Amino acid sequence: MDVNHSGTDDAVKGMLAKLSTLWKTRAAVNQPQPDYWGLAFDANKNDFSHSLLPFRNHQAWLEAPKDVQSKCMSYAWGIYNLKTIYIECNVVVPACEDIIKTPPQSHNRALLQDVMSQALLDEALHTRMSIMACNYIYDMRQLTPLDFSAFNLVTWREALLANCTAEWERRLTRFGIACASETLITDYLKTMAEDSTIQSVCHEVTRTHAMDEWSHSSVFSFVATDIVNGLTRKERLYLRSIILRTVQMFANNEMGAWARVFDMLGLPNGNEILHDVGDNNEISVYTDSLEALVNRIGLAGNGLESAEQAVEQLHERASA
Repeated sequence: MDVNHSGTDDAVKGMLAKLSTLWKTRAAVNQPQPDYWGLAFDANKNDFSHSLLPFRNHQAWLEAPKDVQSKCMSYAWGIYNLKTIYIECNVVVPACEDIIKTPPQSHNRALLQDVMSQALLDEALHTRMSIMACNYIYDMRQLTPLDFSAFNLVTWREALLANCTAEWERRLTRFGIACASETLITDYLKTMAEDSTIQSVCHEVTRTHAMDEWSHSSVFSFVATDIVNGLTRKERLYLRSIILRTVQMFANNEMGAWARVFDMLGLPNGNEILHDVGDNNEISVYTDSLEALVNRIGLAGNGLESAEQAVEQLHERASA
């Protein structure tokens, strides 16, 4: 990778330092942990936002028994949390570790390690929150916990890494998928974080997670800007392709997990739903976010946008 100590170093340093300072006062891991489990449980409330169900308008779902629908909503919460756990542990954490253990050759080396170590602490708390929130609903609903691990983003990432032929490809693959995921998850979390009609514990846990992830989106954007500043054209184009390709896997409907749930619950005509719905969710929404990301970090067009332009855009966004 090329090392380009341009005038962007100070701008990135300033914004990363600002985000690091904000982390000390805003991050959930630095706050007293709320007693989520002391919140009232309402058996009549859904455990998940109905608008996020990939098959919400399918006739077989609309005709399903109400008790089965209710259990499916609880398992939707389970699928969401399991996917979150796998993304945090298998996707985001390894990217943080890369920068902590072997940071880029940058004037901001120590600061990059600092903000990534902060993100690592956050991800540990998010993982714990997901585990506890998931098991809480299983216990309250007296449901058998879902056992599933083949989430599409994780398996796709593993396949990509297996096909990499150079260490720089592996490193950029790990970082690119994590950076895209930290941007995409803010879109996904927003719905439940703002949905006060769902179970209180589900709403509050998601809201806490969302607040951290909004910050992470900025952190990863600035870290990416610093990294991009030292990349060759070939490496920039590769990173850009990884980031943009991540959207299809992240937005996947995870019908493999739903197939397991439908089988567990004996959902009538569940196979019709699996056949008709398919894999891809509302891709256009997520695509807009990633296209904005590549523009912000200096990977617009053929990756020729200057790092100075990227930092200026990021600075404007952070100040908004």
